[in-house]
Amino acid sequence: MKLNEIEGFYFKKLTDKTVLLRLSAFDYFYVERIEKLIDANINLIENCENLIIDVRDNNGGTDNAYEKLLPYICTNSIRSLGTEYLVTPTLIDGLQNWLDQTPDEEKYLKDKKMVRGWIKLFKNHMGEFVDPDSTDVYITEVEIAVHSPEQVIILANKNTASSGEAFLFRMKQSKKVKILGTPSYGALDYASQRYFEFGCANYQLLLPTWRARRLPDYPIDNIGVQPDIYLDKSVEDWLQFAVDYLEN
Repeated sequence: MKLNEIEGFYFKKLTDKTVLLRLSAFDYFYVERIEKLIDANINLIENCENLIIDVRDNNGGTDNAYEKLLPYICTNSIRSLGTEYLVTPTLIDGLQNWLDQTPDEEKYLKDKKMVRGWIKLFKNHMGEFVDPDSTDVYITEVEIAVHSPEQVIILANKNTASSGEAFLFRMKQSKKVKILGTPSYGALDYASQRYFEFGCANYQLLLPTWRARRLPDYPIDNIGVQPDIYLDKSVEDWLQFAVDYLEN
């Protein structure tokens, strides 16, 4: 338990009504760890009245990391406009490398099939912006859990970034979620970066491969996802503030 607390992946029962879930990162190599953590504490999630999810200083990783939480947080399906990729040889090579390096295990088969389809599509649109979903509005259907917390608070700060921000952005659509803290980092409009060769061996150029289709109407970069309740510098203990907010 001590190691989990140090590394930032744990559940803790704060009061009879409120449970804390700390998630310090969403990197690919933490996905299985997060899923096992949720599975091991499923009774705690289903039977608590209030859930606090602390993603402060979570720099992101992959949206897959929090998918297993959605049935307990969401009150409805999630609506988004999706993304569009700028097709380049570097993008295609990166996707192919992922295919080559990812084992043919059951949990990866769906994603691998999707990526193969993307590669086939992208090869016919080199140099163009392409939305592989080819839909104006993308709806993520969530099978809502029968038993789940009544209220959910997500704690976020200026170091919550990338897929950490995507988590905030998507959860704003749930009727029982409130985000407490400060505006997030502001790095969600362009993502899935790759290293591009540009003829200089001493330097590496890191560029995004996709942009959000909500642009330019709803930018997040350099702005951040805004909290529902802003916690100013006078609030020293954010966790206690959240507990008091939920229970009083």
